[in-house]
Amino acid sequence: MLFLCVTASADRCNSYVQEARRAHYKVFGLDYPYWYAVGQLRQESNCRDVISRDGVGSQGVAQITYRWWQGFLSKKGIDNISSIKNQLLAQAYIMQDAKIQAYSSHLWVAYQVYNGGSLVNKEITRARNELGIREIPHDIAKEYCKRKTITFNNGQKINACDINYEYSEKVYEYGQKYKLFSDGKYKFW
Repeated sequence: MLFLCVTASADRCNSYVQEARRAHYKVFGLDYPYWYAVGQLRQESNCRDVISRDGVGSQGVAQITYRWWQGFLSKKGIDNISSIKNQLLAQAYIMQDAKIQAYSSHLWVAYQVYNGGSLVNKEITRARNELGIREIPHDIAKEYCKRKTITFNNGQKINACDINYEYSEKVYEYGQKYKLFSDGKYKFW
């Protein structure tokens, strides 16, 4: 039964591949590994155009909280995210902003900024200061993560470090299905 669910979500994601590619090429250029954007859609919403029950109003296939991003996206010509095309273009612009904020050239950091804000930069800085190296690997940065434990309504507890560091792992894993060529100048890890 699980296999059928995974296959159904993967098939659903196929319908967004070309539009995600166009949006990310427009924002990043023709050498951007857009398959990670599709992997991100799967991680965010299982490739469903939904309104989240996260309590903050995230919506669409990329789970964008428009009220937080409205000013930024309006400057990019996106006045709403009611269409898939606008959602995917918004995703690309927010990823561009995350990439600018990231303290590393590796994409895993930008995806974690997209998901959990720039706290990952503090973790990278702590690791850099202690280890004296510029590019901090994902697993090492996680060792320097100091975030709260979240308790959900059902009593389940999850450490926010685990949530955010798993995010980039899942984006990478899910994106591999749509990968057509090398990552080129964009290194994920």
